[in-house]
Amino acid sequence: MASKPTYYWDACLFYEWLGEESVEATKKDAVEDILAANEKGENLIITSVVSHLEVLPRKLGEKGATDEEDYLALFDAVHFHEVEVSTNVILRAREIRDFYYSPLSGEGGYKMMDLGDCLHLATASIHGVDEFHTRDNDRKGAKVPLLKLYEVSGNPKLCGKYELKIVSPEAAQLRLGYNG
Repeated sequence: MASKPTYYWDACLFYEWLGEESVEATKKDAVEDILAANEKGENLIITSVVSHLEVLPRKLGEKGATDEEDYLALFDAVHFHEVEVSTNVILRAREIRDFYYSPLSGEGGYKMMDLGDCLHLATASIHGVDEFHTRDNDRKGAKVPLLKLYEVSGNPKLCGKYELKIVSPEAAQLRLGYNG
C-alpha cells in the first residue's frame, strides 16, 4: 500500500486559507482540493511550530479570519501536524541560510534568506515531505524568493544536495460554475 502524500505548508498558506486573501481561482481551488483530500485522510499537512509565530492573531483578523481559534484548531495531529524546532532543524536552517547568502556586488548589501523561510525549508527537508507549498515569490530588497530558489541559485536541489520540491499549488483547470 502506498503511503499518503505529505505536504509542508509555509505560513502564507494559512493566511490564504483562513483569511480573505485575493488569489487566482486555480490557486484557491488547489488549496480547497488539498484540504478536501486531507479531511478524507488522503494526505498529511505539516508545518513548523515557527508558523505559530508567523501567523499572528491580529494579522489573521486583518485578513478576515474570525479569530485565532480557527487557526489553532487545525492542529489536531490527525490532519495537520506541527513539528518542533530541534537542533537538527537549526543546523540545517543555518546551512541553508549560509548556502543562499550572497553579497550584492557594488551595492554594499547582501541577499540573505529570511530566518523563518530557512526554518521552514529545513523542517520540510528533514521530514522528507513530498512537496513544500508556498506562494513566496517576493524578490524585493534582500529577500530570496522561495518559488524561484533553484532558478536563482542555478542548482535544482536545496543547498545543492537535498531533494525538496517547492511549489505554488494550482489546480489544473477552473471548476465549472466559478464566478470569480
